[in-house]
Amino acid sequence: MVVRRQSRMRQAIYEAVLNHPVHPTAEYVYEQLKPQHPSLSLGTVYRNLGILAEQGLIRKIESQSGADRFDGNVEPHFHVRCRECGRLEDVFLSYDGQMDAQVQATTGYRIEEHFVTFSGLCPQCGKKEK
Repeated sequence: MVVRRQSRMRQAIYEAVLNHPVHPTAEYVYEQLKPQHPSLSLGTVYRNLGILAEQGLIRKIESQSGADRFDGNVEPHFHVRCRECGRLEDVFLSYDGQMDAQVQATTGYRIEEHFVTFSGLCPQCGKKEK
């Protein structure tokens, strides 16, 4: 998808998120783009990531224990996070829309979507722990 009526910098930031398989942080996007765009500031990256998320082109994944991550896949899906290194990846399981209906029936909330993040050790960190 091409970002319409956006600056070239916003397009570059969008593509950096789309092309990163494990959900980059703003700092990572900044470090990737800075060599090609010397005048780029970290504030510009944060601001544009926020705009892209507001537009629904990317998803912001908030973290309680570290930097927020950004996901170019905005379709409903799940994630798995390594508790050791912080790696965050998509989990390709069927999205269970029935959970929304069950929670809505139980709580009275109007559920719009849900996010599930599994936590554990990635294969690399699991090898280190053995």
